Amino acid sequence: MLEVLVALIVISLGLLGIAGMQAAAINSTSIARSRSLGAIAAESMAAAMHANSAYWGALSASGSWSVSASGAISGTPALSQAVNCSASGTTCSAANVAGYDAAQWGNGTISALPGGSGQIACNQATSATPVACTITVYWLEKNRSVNAVSMAAGTASQSYQMVVVP
Repeated sequence: MLEVLVALIVISLGLLGIAGMQAAAINSTSIARSRSLGAIAAESMAAAMHANSAYWGALSASGSWSVSASGAISGTPALSQAVNCSASGTTCSAANVAGYDAAQWGNGTISALPGGSGQIACNQATSATPVACTITVYWLEKNRSVNAVSMAAGTASQSYQMVVVP
């Protein structure tokens, strides 16, 4: 009878260890998902910038824009979001396409991130150097400590940054 009780205790401790590892694995998977989506979001905007080099590559002054998950854009020079460049028969300038792409970026990829937002900052060091833009994606990430010292849980702000020459 005593041997059965000891066996049950050993099995219970093993199952508790497996449950802790499962919780840590689920948390790590969630973190990896957010980080992958952040990288995809930055690459998505970089691809749109490469496709519209008539606007992004021809910036004559520095510019900085913030993009929310709702697609709202603020910054200078102003990016117009009023024109739907995907509508049939719509004629869009390079600036209209840049505003449309940035708004769609916020509505689409960034909105998939928890607490997601984005920032684009472009500058040209000299007239002989190309424009360089830094794309930064921000999101909130749940972090958990699962160890003997602490069982704390919280939310931390994370970011992913990419430099692109459109």
